[in-house]
Amino acid sequence: MRAFRDSEGFRAVVSWSYAYRVLPNDPSAGAGQLQEVYDDDLDEGCGHKLLGVLRRFSLQGLLLIVSRWQEYGATPGLELIGTSLYSVVVERCKDLITNLKEAVGLSGGNGVSEALVPPAAANQTARAGPRLPPAPRSHDFSPLPALPEPRAPTKHGPNHFLSDTPFNRQGNSLPNLFSGGDVRLWMANDQCLRGLPDEDLWALRSLRQPDWRIEEVLQAVAVLRGQAIRVSGSAAARWGQCKEVLKSPMLRTELLLFDADQVPADAARQAPPLL
Repeated sequence: MRAFRDSEGFRAVVSWSYAYRVLPNDPSAGAGQLQEVYDDDLDEGCGHKLLGVLRRFSLQGLLLIVSRWQEYGATPGLELIGTSLYSVVVERCKDLITNLKEAVGLSGGNGVSEALVPPAAANQTARAGPRLPPAPRSHDFSPLPALPEPRAPTKHGPNHFLSDTPFNRQGNSLPNLFSGGDVRLWMANDQCLRGLPDEDLWALRSLRQPDWRIEEVLQAVAVLRGQAIRVSGSAAARWGQCKEVLKSPMLRTELLLFDADQVPADAARQAPPLL
């Protein structure tokens, strides 16, 4: 931990939460007695959450660290984002352990594996108790037929001569507005958003200074949504404004319900040059 804190690449880290479970080297400490250590640092309760993840996955001989970065000052995480900090930390740790298992050629199940711990610790684990049951079997559902796409209500039936024309689009009547809008609009937006998973949004929110092309894409999105961004100023100030576009936890839903017909003509002309 001292090596991490002294590293130049981690100067902006304000809080180091970590946990580990190891078997002591001293034989007099008792066989099979795990030593469990955790530290919250500035984020109260996070170290204990990390220890809980290690217990849930039955992992030992592994140091699990979550670092939190902050550009200015050092504010406790509970004051910044509240108790949702715990769920973020736990999910990040579970993803990390899952990716680690995949990297060493393991998959499925929450059992302990010798590939995740040093050989000595793995041998001690094998002597300490019975092996855990195998991972649950996964099933292939690819032969099943695809679910039908929802059909939007139209004025005329599929055999009408106006069925494929814009005149067949149902107007924005009060019942249609109260039922949630145009289904075809959602379907078109959903096709565009399938390449933008929630993991990518999380990654964008955590970037400190992205590539300039990412910044311009977010500027174009802000223009279309009516959010003004000043392109002057320092790079950090511009990115701070761009991150306001990503701030909403319901951003993906807002983009799904986004109606392009409501975009002002001026905004529609300003967005393409940014791309």
